[in-house]
Amino acid sequence: MSLPVSAIYVHIPFCAKHCAYCDFNTYVEKAQTRIAETVEATRRDIAQTALSYARKAPLAEIETVFFGGGTPTLLSAPQLVSILDTIHDHFPLSPTAEISSEANPSSSDAEKFAAMKSAGFNRLSIGVQAMNNEILIALDRFHTVGEAERAVRSAREAGFTNLNLDLMFGLPKQTLSLWKETLETALAFSPEHLSLYALTLEPGTRFERLHTGGKLLLPDEDTELEMYEWCIGRLKERGFEHYEVSNFAQLHPTENFRCRHNQVYWHNESYFGFGAGAVSYLDGRRWKREKLPLRYIEKVNTGLSTEWGESNLEVEGETLTSEETLGETLMLGLRLREGVSLTEIGERFGVNVEDIFREQIARLTREGFLMLSENQLTLTHKGLLFANTVLGEFLL
Repeated sequence: MSLPVSAIYVHIPFCAKHCAYCDFNTYVEKAQTRIAETVEATRRDIAQTALSYARKAPLAEIETVFFGGGTPTLLSAPQLVSILDTIHDHFPLSPTAEISSEANPSSSDAEKFAAMKSAGFNRLSIGVQAMNNEILIALDRFHTVGEAERAVRSAREAGFTNLNLDLMFGLPKQTLSLWKETLETALAFSPEHLSLYALTLEPGTRFERLHTGGKLLLPDEDTELEMYEWCIGRLKERGFEHYEVSNFAQLHPTENFRCRHNQVYWHNESYFGFGAGAVSYLDGRRWKREKLPLRYIEKVNTGLSTEWGESNLEVEGETLTSEETLGETLMLGLRLREGVSLTEIGERFGVNVEDIFREQIARLTREGFLMLSENQLTLTHKGLLFANTVLGEFLL
């Protein structure tokens, strides 16, 4: 039996600048002198890990690869391509694999995109966030609206036909009118996919500190909900499928533009993570690699210290109980608009799901947040509006 991992995530931990809302594992300035070494360490990590796991079980065909960060496109095209080539060399990569990269408007150009497309990348996710320069400045973003527009044009010129745009709402200085303007401008680019996220005040970020000190004025909850409900209706009018809480895919007669990589997460399936701070997940065990680039480089260069190739690089890890894994599977699966089949999940875990979560399902259904029909559990529209609170009920 092959190892049940069909997805790879590659973390590029470098950015030109820290954004005020971001709590991802990213580094600027001095750390960027380590980019070339980090690229080589990431390639060595991929090769060593593939060899280590292949000794235990045959590697399954990889169906999705996702380069995230940080800012993957801060790397040169040859550096990005070298990492993808290393994956090709050491993992059985499906000929129809979805191979995505995040991209930042200020570090993107047609030449880099063309080289990536030629190497096998077939999906781009551009971090636009807003189509208003004043709001972009407030977010500490280091691109302009004009640069975002040029990045989209460059992606199309390079031949990318599967393009996602990341946008945010509930932002400082953002009114409903400005949010509508951002979305309409984005729609004019005819993207195949849109990811629309409400601002979250993550602990330790500059925005969180400002908000705690009463110095960050944000739209109130009613306005934020109005922004969300408006975009749901507008994108339906424009032929988009609202398939996950924050994600919309253009409906097409022959193509499926849902993000295949993210669906691995929402189905709570296994994946490998490579790069400084990357997370991996296998059989209910989740672990994180060394976060600091310099230490990551040093540890990779000393070689992996166990048969399974994790303890030398691992800095955080947890093994979930079967019930905790079940709860996470429900929580993540309910983010999808089709919801979850309690029958299928019960068979996957060998349990009666309703017996374990009877109280939560009954209460949330009674309160109008969930709907249970023919053993399919889904969020209602009301549940969608308060998804984070509702889904948290299933974490044990």
